[in-house]
Amino acid sequence: MSKPFIKLNRADFLQTPIWEWVSDDESGVNSELADESHVQPTAFAEIPLVPFGQFIVSSVVDLKSGASMPGIAEVTVANGDISVHPSVVFLLDRHLQIPGVETNRLLARFTKTAENYPVAWRLCVNNHGESSPRSGSIQGGDMKNLVAAGLEALLALKALRR
Repeated sequence: MSKPFIKLNRADFLQTPIWEWVSDDESGVNSELADESHVQPTAFAEIPLVPFGQFIVSSVVDLKSGASMPGIAEVTVANGDISVHPSVVFLLDRHLQIPGVETNRLLARFTKTAENYPVAWRLCVNNHGESSPRSGSIQGGDMKNLVAAGLEALLALKALRR
């Protein structure tokens, strides 16, 4: 049964670690209930090497403090190439976007650790034919560069007003 992506929670990934986006063709009878924001569970035990597929996969997100939290990674398979984009860290069952200033603020508050933000990810399942789950670092998780660029843009706009 499909459900909106935003309603996915940690328990959903304990039951089914790989979900996929519902296409208009697959929504069939429920087309008025399911749109492009809906996902459905799959029966896959590992990420399949299909000609094209977009999957929502259970992951673990490591924080700067060393703590680990459950998360979601979006995995795209296209012509044998696999790309992984960590997109969500769960704070209880709340989706926090990666990267995000609000995400970092809430994680620091929840973990009672100053400047705590996502620094790495690892999938909870393997890709087909691989012996271990993929993992990687999260660049720019601290958001300092983004905040600095935003501040520079605001100062430039202020200078133009003079």
